[in-house]
Amino acid sequence: MARWIIVLLFSGCLFAQVASQSEAASAVPTPAVDQKPSLAPPAAPVTTGFPFDPFKEFSATMVGSLLPGDDRETKIYRSGKFLRTEAPEGHGYMLTDLTTFETYGINRFGCMHDHHPYFRAFPFTVERRGRKMERVPAGTETVNGHVCQMEDITVSSPDLIKPMKLRFWLADDLQGFPIKIDVLSGAVHGTIEYKDVVLGPPDAKLFEHPKTCKGTLPQREATKKPAASRKAKTTTPPASVGDPPH
Repeated sequence: MARWIIVLLFSGCLFAQVASQSEAASAVPTPAVDQKPSLAPPAAPVTTGFPFDPFKEFSATMVGSLLPGDDRETKIYRSGKFLRTEAPEGHGYMLTDLTTFETYGINRFGCMHDHHPYFRAFPFTVERRGRKMERVPAGTETVNGHVCQMEDITVSSPDLIKPMKLRFWLADDLQGFPIKIDVLSGAVHGTIEYKDVVLGPPDAKLFEHPKTCKGTLPQREATKKPAASRKAKTTTPPASVGDPPH
């Protein structure tokens, strides 16, 4: 009998020791697991440069222009620094140098020269030295059967009264060639589209022009103001040639 009492006492002491060790272990705080801070959603990527930069050799049919409501079609060709734009109704063509922005007007009567770009050379005349371009993705859309990446482009420069805002549609199946451009800022909100795009060098003969031209392309004459109005001076700088007015 005494032996059983000793066994029970020993078992009780052993159980109490184990229980106290378990309580002590549970009382020890569990080390905190390192948690990575929550990351904010990535910002929309921003790139620079002009979308037409990779496309120095191509031909296309241009639909529209800077003029609101203009839906006329004209054939254009680019080779290096030269952009050829067919004149309306097939009466010759305009050849604009995209480095000097000079234009040669050539038809069967001869050649005329001007120191300003032809208005249908826009938006190729947007890119100029000293201008900053910011490009931000604006979604995806299908235009005329082409899946396009949309980009909003802001052009800023001291020669602009205020930043120019454009939207481009870059066709996936044409290596990102812009097939649609909307002018989103300024007094003119035009839309330009390109179809029948052929990537590759056009015939070099399309860009030939006389070394000298006898005539000068006609300039738009300013509207004459009354004598009283002519005395008033304006402090607003003129818009850059070849750009939409702001």
